Amino acid sequence: MTRIAALLLATTATTTALIAAPTHAETAIGLTGERTLVMIDTTTATVTGSVEVQGVDRLLGIDYRPATMAVIGVTADQAIVVIDPMTGTTTALSDMAVKLDIATDAPVIVDVNPAADRLRFMSGLTNHRINMDTGDVTVDGALNWEPGDANAATPPMVAATGYTNSYGTPEKTQMFNIDSGLSALLQQTAPNDGTNKTIGTLGVTLQGPVALDVATDAAGTNTVWLAANGGLHTVDLASGAVTQSWAITGTDMPLRDLTVLPAQ
Repeated sequence: MTRIAALLLATTATTTALIAAPTHAETAIGLTGERTLVMIDTTTATVTGSVEVQGVDRLLGIDYRPATMAVIGVTADQAIVVIDPMTGTTTALSDMAVKLDIATDAPVIVDVNPAADRLRFMSGLTNHRINMDTGDVTVDGALNWEPGDANAATPPMVAATGYTNSYGTPEKTQMFNIDSGLSALLQQTAPNDGTNKTIGTLGVTLQGPVALDVATDAAGTNTVWLAANGGLHTVDLASGAVTQSWAITGTDMPLRDLTVLPAQ
């Protein structure tokens, strides 16, 4: 284990109902470089394979779309594509009708709301909601804080997002963010209004790219995965604390995004 990953190793915290550490192998897909996907065994954080995504110059992000059981990606020109993670081939789905302004090197959020089957697409404080099949864009409220939040004096710095219950088409879901400035877990309590509250600190200072995903199995158990500081980690949604850590092996490239496929 690397020194940085060892710093993230924490005593397992008490988890709330339906929040658990992994008990079986799932495959995580990480996005590295411009358009490389790496397959990661979540029980060991070992990269087991990689593929170059075809037909795109650069991907802004990826996610699993539970309603269609497909991996989607957003290209640098803000087109949405379906990606075959085995071969890297892509199929065009739609082009966004309203483009999101993205500052140079700014984090970009690409994450599917499983209940609404809509894409949450954010950067900086800008907050868009996308119909993936048509490319229609709803410009939602800018990211902000709940009144009285302990961190309300500074703007949110959202670097990664994950939705709970990402299996099939659930009746409800919750949206969680990683704030890279605070090294903390947030909940976006009113996603369309952009309103956030602080859950708690991760227990380590984040460095470099950050990725987040919530894996959900058929029983409805959610496991929160964070890729940061050269490691793969689980996070407690009740406290925000890192609960377990593994050093990622098999690649020296940081993960820019992460999605976990349901176990088959």
